Amino acid sequence: MSAGGLHVGAFVPQGWRLDLCQVDGAAEKWATLRTRAQELETLGYDSLWIYDHFHTYPRTLIEATFECWTLMAALSQITRRVRLGQLVTCQGYRNPAYLAKMAACIDVMSGGRIEVGLGAGWFEAEHKAYGYSFPRIRERLDRMAEAAQILKLMWADERASFAGRYYSVEGAINEPKPLQRPGPHLWIGGSGEKVLLRAVAAHADGWNYNGVPEDFDHKREVLTRHCEDVGRDPRKILISVERMGVCLDDRGELTDWFRRALPADVPVERYVERYAQHQCVGTADDCFRDLAFFAERGVRYFILYLPDGARGEMARRFAERVIPRLRERFG
Repeated sequence: MSAGGLHVGAFVPQGWRLDLCQVDGAAEKWATLRTRAQELETLGYDSLWIYDHFHTYPRTLIEATFECWTLMAALSQITRRVRLGQLVTCQGYRNPAYLAKMAACIDVMSGGRIEVGLGAGWFEAEHKAYGYSFPRIRERLDRMAEAAQILKLMWADERASFAGRYYSVEGAINEPKPLQRPGPHLWIGGSGEKVLLRAVAAHADGWNYNGVPEDFDHKREVLTRHCEDVGRDPRKILISVERMGVCLDDRGELTDWFRRALPADVPVERYVERYAQHQCVGTADDCFRDLAFFAERGVRYFILYLPDGARGEMARRFAERVIPRLRERFG
């Protein structure tokens, strides 16, 4: 995503958040995902995003979840214009040199449209289910920082070498190089103040924020201080904001979605109220005000999770009722 202008992206219905449960059959689920991805591009969204998870959430069901990086390769061939990214790739699921290789190849396949997100990993049950170790958070964060450095070296150097505590490469060749030079934008997602935001300052091109609006200014101030400590201009770091996007005619639509997504013993109304207060949820005016809060603070990159992804109605509502107003006011 280039600097300047307003960029609005959306997650494709991948299955992880139970957004393909209403579609029967693996082939039909893929057809739905493909159709919605192409529709998002046609509607004018600037980027498509996917999660890096293996089974469904918040309930673990015997249901499809399309894998992140194989899906990245597929999206690179069924779209033509949109940027393609992950929020975020879990550093523990792939050797970082292997990840650098995959990202470089898919950047070439896509014509130079890849964004690479990186995170420390948080879903302990999934790690254990698939046989991955789940060390303490500080180690996961340190591994993420080392992985970020290897990615950058592998994309830029003819032969990459790095010796860290957890990961290393020695004279590693990564060809083809990404079309984007010196490499795709590297985004780090999260808001941990001591270690994660310092890693953003030291290694990332962009920071993805997915917290509540009330905390945004403070987290950005912390990031600015880390930038000053490492000698980085904070204005050079791109900032994206991830929001659940529900443009409602009435509150019942959100209630119905939570009834499908949550266990039966969870009080649905509590969740409805929480999301109405802290996410991009409500009427078109409410949704515009939510995104404008961040745009007024200089954010120009928005990524929407649309909970009815398989049907596509929310994508159309935002494209028709909210995004044009946002572009008109903020560019």
